[in-house]
Amino acid sequence: MPSPSLLIARPPSVNTLQQRLIDANSHEYGGRYSLLSFASPEQLTAATAEREELLQWLAQRVSFGYADTKIDCNGLSPGCQRCGDGSWSCLFINGRCNGRCFYCPTPQDDDGPPVTNGLAFASPEEYAAYVAKLGFKGVSISGGEPLLTPDLTLAYLKAVRDRCGDDIHLWLYTNGTRLTADLCSRLRDAGLSEIRFDLGAVRYNLKKLRLAAGCIPKITVEIPAVPEDEELLKLKMLEMVESGVNHLNLHQMRLTPHNFGPLTERGYTFIHGEKVTVLESELSALRIVRYGLENEIPLPVNYCSFAYKRRFQHAAARRRAAINICKSGEFVTEPGYLRTLSETGVCYSEAVLLQNPGYRHPFEKIVLATGRALYLERRPLSPELELSNVERSALEAGHPPERVTRFERIECGLAEYF
Repeated sequence: MPSPSLLIARPPSVNTLQQRLIDANSHEYGGRYSLLSFASPEQLTAATAEREELLQWLAQRVSFGYADTKIDCNGLSPGCQRCGDGSWSCLFINGRCNGRCFYCPTPQDDDGPPVTNGLAFASPEEYAAYVAKLGFKGVSISGGEPLLTPDLTLAYLKAVRDRCGDDIHLWLYTNGTRLTADLCSRLRDAGLSEIRFDLGAVRYNLKKLRLAAGCIPKITVEIPAVPEDEELLKLKMLEMVESGVNHLNLHQMRLTPHNFGPLTERGYTFIHGEKVTVLESELSALRIVRYGLENEIPLPVNYCSFAYKRRFQHAAARRRAAINICKSGEFVTEPGYLRTLSETGVCYSEAVLLQNPGYRHPFEKIVLATGRALYLERRPLSPELELSNVERSALEAGHPPERVTRFERIECGLAEYF
């Protein structure tokens, strides 16, 4: 049966929340905002109807998950499963890349130390101690391009594997251009479980990817769904299977100040949300998921929507911090907020893990095995909200009043087009 949270095709309208997001997007791009080609009401209606048809078809054949922000969860890679359950740390090993992908959302000009969630880790041992202390079950090495600094990448992989053992899943993102057979073997020996290739950086050439087949346990292709490459990607799916690819991950393209020029030059249709995204990219991704199923191609396709990234990855970071600062009688909600009930009402806080205390809010210190201290800060998000007896009982029973739903529940479904 179709998922109950699937969007219903209808003429789009703008509500107060949507207007706030539109205003925020306008502010982010300033004078350049007028250069963006946003979908017309007619385009929004047509696109919503097309997506609804695709989702209804897919809902009969695959398992939706993560509040219906992931469309086919039947064949997720082990790394994607760790991401989904919130037990994943992504380490940006460097900030330099030798690729020039037009869709890249960030500038590749950072020479700083390896960093994750705003925390810098100058030594492999210190990062491994952090992973162990926070209880992560998966670690990915990203960049930049991790293979521009192979010795550094290998050192961090090995340190995490040595400290955390065989239970942790380790994967790496790369464009593959610097990969060699010898480096594949060294990555495997350092404990790499999965390697993910951005084939868009090399025009979908699988030559370097084949070096990893039979050496690294899991091979994944992870790329944005580029609308003009949809037919080419469909043709490449069987070649991927024959080359040893286990998973295909497709991302929704999003606009940033860095890729503003290249994306606007391509004539894409943009849509609003928490960030500006490309309308054609999501529809292309869903069509590719359907194409693989219709043609019985044995390659699981995971559409990683921006809605999933925004809601679940952010919630996971909040939840990890909240669990470590939660007091007796408090509760960590689904989106990762701390709920504190009093005799008269409820208030919510957010826990944030920091390198140094800000001293504006209460904080607690946690100490890694290496002796390094990190700080958990508790930031209030709301004043105390009065609750009636009925509202309190409903909240405790798992049925929050509408006015606190955003603190209690992760929003369901893909983002509405507006």
